[in-house]
Amino acid sequence: MTATLAVWAALARRRGASATGAAGGGGLTGRLADLPAVLAVLAFATATWAALAVAGGTVAFVHRADAPGAVDEDGVYPLLAAISCVLLVVPVATLGGAAARLTVARRNDRLAKLRLMGATGLQVAGLAVLDTTLEAVTGAGAGLAVWAVSLPALARVRFQGRAFAVAELVPDAAILLAVPAAVLLIALTSCAASLRRVAITPLGVARRVTPRRLSPARILPLLVLAGAFVAVTRAGPGFADSDRARAVAAAVLLALIGGTFAVYNLVGPLLIGLLGRLLARTARTPATLLAARQLVDDPRSAWRGVGGVALVTFVAGCLSIVPGLRSTPGNQDRVLADIGTGAAATLAIAALMAAVSTGVTQAARVLDQAPQYRALHLGGADLAVLHAARSRQTWIPLAVTMGGAGLTSLVIVSPVAALLASAGVRGVAVFVLSAVSGAGLVLVASRASRPLVVAVSRP
Repeated sequence: MTATLAVWAALARRRGASATGAAGGGGLTGRLADLPAVLAVLAFATATWAALAVAGGTVAFVHRADAPGAVDEDGVYPLLAAISCVLLVVPVATLGGAAARLTVARRNDRLAKLRLMGATGLQVAGLAVLDTTLEAVTGAGAGLAVWAVSLPALARVRFQGRAFAVAELVPDAAILLAVPAAVLLIALTSCAASLRRVAITPLGVARRVTPRRLSPARILPLLVLAGAFVAVTRAGPGFADSDRARAVAAAVLLALIGGTFAVYNLVGPLLIGLLGRLLARTARTPATLLAARQLVDDPRSAWRGVGGVALVTFVAGCLSIVPGLRSTPGNQDRVLADIGTGAAATLAIAALMAAVSTGVTQAARVLDQAPQYRALHLGGADLAVLHAARSRQTWIPLAVTMGGAGLTSLVIVSPVAALLASAGVRGVAVFVLSAVSGAGLVLVASRASRPLVVAVSRP
C-alpha cells in the first residue's frame, strides 16, 4: 500500500506541474487536464445536495405526522415524500456513477500502461480508488456545505399551510453521515466496475480494442418487472381491505417505480448499442457513419449523455396524473395543492441533476474521444463533419430513449388511467414541457462543448 501511495502522489505532482506549466504558457493542456476532476467534484456535490434536500424534507414530514395535534391528512405526506425519494434515488445514483466514470477511457489508458509496465492489479486498483475517493470526498463536502447554506431558502417552501423551520429540515446525524457515505460507495462501485477491463486485458485497453457487445441478458430484469406489474395490477382491488393491506400496496408501488427506473437505466445502453448497429448498416453520410460507430463502440457513454434527461421524462410522465387529482371527489384542497408543489419540487431537483449530468457527460465524452477526433481531423475530416457526427450521436439516441421513457411511464400510471384522463391538457402540458425542456438541455450542452472538440482536434 505504501508503494501505491507513493506512485499516486508522484503522478499527482506530475499532473499538477504539467497543468501549471501549460497554464503559465497560455495553452489549453493544463485546463483540459484539470477539467475532469472539476466536473467530477461538481457532479458529486450536486448529488449530495439533492440527496440531503430530499432526505431532510422526508424527515420533516415524518416528524410533523408524529407530532401532537397532527390530523389524518398529515399521515399522507411521508408516503408522498417516499415516492419522491424513489423517483429521485436513481438519478442521484446515476449522477454519482457518471462522476466516478468521468473520462474513463483516459484513466483506463493511463492505468493500462502502468499495468503493462509491471504494476500489479491491486496497485492499479488502488491508484484509481485514491483518485475517486479524493474527488468524491471533496464533492460530498462541497455538497454538504451548499446544502447547509441553502437551508433557509428550502425552508421557505410551504407545505401543510406553513413554511418549514430550518431545524425541521436538518436530519439526524446518522443520515448526515450516511448520505456522503452512500455517494462515496456509489463512486467506488462505479470505479471498480470500470476497472475490470484494465485488470483483465490491459493490452486491449492500450490498443483500444472494441469492447464486446452488451449481453441481451440485460432484458431479463425488465421481463421480471413486467410480470410483477401485471400480477400487482390484477391483485389491486384486494389491497383496499385494511390499513395494513394499503401499506403493503404502497410499498409495492414504490418498489415497482424504483425497479422500473433502475431497469430502464440498465436496458438503455443495450438499446443504444442496437440502434448504433442499425445506423451503421444504413448510413449514407460520413457523419452518420461516424456517429453510429461511436454508439457501437461505447453505448454506455452515449447513454450517460442522454440518460439523465430520459429519466426526467419518466418522472414527468409519472407525475402527469397530478393535475387529475383535483377532480377526484373527497380529497382535501390543501393536500392537492401540496401534491402539486411536491411534484414541481421533484421535477425541479430531477431537472437540476439532469442538467449537471448532461453538461458533465457531454464534456467528458469529448475528452474521452480526443484521440479519435485528433486522428480523424489529421486524416482529412473537416471540423464540420466531426460536429455533425457528434450532433447525430446525441439527438438520435435522445429521441429513442425519451420516447421509451415516456411510454414506460404511461404503462406505470395505466392502473390509474382515470386520473390521467382527468388531468387532460394540464397533464399533457406537464409531460410535454418537461420533455421538450430536457431535450433542449441536452442539445444546448452538446452545442456548448463544441469548443472542446476544436481544442482536442488540434495536433
